[in-house]
Amino acid sequence: MFHLNVRHLLLQQRISSLTDIAFNPEMGWTSCIILFLCVSVCESWPLPDTEPLMHGVVQSPQYPQPYPPNLQEQWDLSVPEGYQIRLTFTHLDIEASAGCYYDALTVLYDTNILGKFCGHENLADGHHPGNQPILSPGNRLTLMFQSDDNNPERHQNVGFSAQYQAIDMDECSQPDPGDGSGPLCSQICVNTPGSYRCSCHHGYKLHLDQHTCLMSCGGCIFDKNKGHLASPRYPHPSPPLLSCLYIITVAPSLTVTLNFTDNFHIDSIDTEQGPSCVRHWLQVTIPDREPMKLCGGKSPGLIATNSNTVRLDYHTDVEGLSRGWSLDYSTYVIDCGEPEPLLNGGLIFLSGFQYQYRSVVQYHCNEPFYTLSGGVNVTFTCEANRNWRSNHNNVTPTCIPVCGKPTKLISAYQRIIGGSDAPEDTIPWQVLLNIDGGRGGGMVIGDRWIMTAAHNVMNKGNQVSEETVRIYMGLTDVKTQLVSPVYAASVRIHPEYNNPINVDYNHDIALIKLQDPITFNSSIMPICLPAEGATYVTGVMGLVSGFGIKEIAGRRILTNKINYVQLPVVEQETCSKSITSLKKTRDNVPSLSNNMFCAGVPEGGQDSCQGDNGGPYALRDDGRFWAAGIVSWGVGCGKQGTYGVYTRVTNYMDWINKTMQEN
Repeated sequence: MFHLNVRHLLLQQRISSLTDIAFNPEMGWTSCIILFLCVSVCESWPLPDTEPLMHGVVQSPQYPQPYPPNLQEQWDLSVPEGYQIRLTFTHLDIEASAGCYYDALTVLYDTNILGKFCGHENLADGHHPGNQPILSPGNRLTLMFQSDDNNPERHQNVGFSAQYQAIDMDECSQPDPGDGSGPLCSQICVNTPGSYRCSCHHGYKLHLDQHTCLMSCGGCIFDKNKGHLASPRYPHPSPPLLSCLYIITVAPSLTVTLNFTDNFHIDSIDTEQGPSCVRHWLQVTIPDREPMKLCGGKSPGLIATNSNTVRLDYHTDVEGLSRGWSLDYSTYVIDCGEPEPLLNGGLIFLSGFQYQYRSVVQYHCNEPFYTLSGGVNVTFTCEANRNWRSNHNNVTPTCIPVCGKPTKLISAYQRIIGGSDAPEDTIPWQVLLNIDGGRGGGMVIGDRWIMTAAHNVMNKGNQVSEETVRIYMGLTDVKTQLVSPVYAASVRIHPEYNNPINVDYNHDIALIKLQDPITFNSSIMPICLPAEGATYVTGVMGLVSGFGIKEIAGRRILTNKINYVQLPVVEQETCSKSITSLKKTRDNVPSLSNNMFCAGVPEGGQDSCQGDNGGPYALRDDGRFWAAGIVSWGVGCGKQGTYGVYTRVTNYMDWINKTMQEN
């Protein structure tokens, strides 16, 4: 059955007039118009699921009366697969204009315009189809009719009337698509209504694919570990119209190698790119690879298939002459080769022999400094296609750094001001910065990222050059560390930091990207970044560390050892009052913002100091240290009634993550 969809895009005032059209059972389009209008209004009646018709009529609205203005209408026609649509106009009278700009009937196949019509049969400058029918390339056709409202004379044009009919498509006469698929039938193609069928010459039989004709050659399965194949009548010329199939399939643990003899000749056409296999070919098909078409007078020699299954299709035509081919095939055990190495990890064999078929390996990370992403044990198995396949998304796992879990813990906390040295491997994220000879602190937060205070990497209101930055890490003694600096690739200061005269430390945070990634161990390990929802509880003790000023025998000197102190989080209002009090007696005291917090004790004596700036204030939660603060500023060091001020890292997680992802 013929299928006709009509979509009305008329103005609202046209809907009422269309619903007045009398129903005519012999004119399917009228009933379709009424049905569409109902569906458009109520949106509750489904369209019937009907089979496409074989013929029908399409007419402009109100035909044979003049068509209305402001019209835009579409018909989507379809017939069964294997048929084309022939459209014949019995009448066409549409207002004529240059290029059919105003009123027009457009005929399309998909997005291709087959014709755009206006005028009428006796108009010299019209664009009417005349007596020539339109034939669609396939089983679909679209008609689009439009009218405007500019010329009242249009009301005398009655529109169009056309008949359509399903015409059987002669698939057998279609040209070769040229995509390498070849003709529809390898020998004889017989056209049938709506389709076609293939048949074969005497002495051949139709293959199960219903397209290929096979001579009594090939069609065999070779399952021995080695064997010999040759074209029919070899070494004599091959008969014409051959379609031979050979399949080699051996145990999955083996892979097949083809070794062609030198006496090889398959008819070809010489081109600049080499022989072209037009009429004769031997096609070698290996699973998961593009088929290879072989022809010409040069032997392919040795072909390693890396598969336990190979298909060979030998084809000859009535034209040309091929002297044929011969090959021996052999097999060997599948070897997948060494699996992809895992950065900061390795692998162990669970079963099998080396890298051969069905051997299983398991990846692991260098613990306790790295752990597998997702925490899932990942194994890979050597498969028949000589590839390693995993039990988890078939992707090589990633070793991610373990953060905030030093291999040694400080047994007792001391003061930085007058404190003692930190034992090795207890604060492995601590960094010493040397910038133009000045000293500062920082902390490792990733294998290529250091976090510090913005004022450390500013000089007289300008960002320092990365060439002047030296980073030292991994050891507790400054003299030892200075031997092997790490270099900066770039410096990223928070865009809202603005402190040219050292009185505004809001947004005092910066990131330094390293030129080369760090490999973590017991002495170098990242501190964790704050988790979502991390909080600062008044009175909770945090660990501050650095290479800053140290008090010895009443004198303050720069230390060559990492020092540390345990300081509590101070209630924000208490901190604010202490700063307000300081402003009454001192000039240029910075202000406290919500991006800062204080830590310390009211009696003084315990504090961070110059040279510690940019270093970490670490809180411990669930066995992990996380970067709660960055040493930022203070008035004096350890004075009574004053506290150290730290950048509140939780307020900057979006900026930190965005900066590291984009750089």
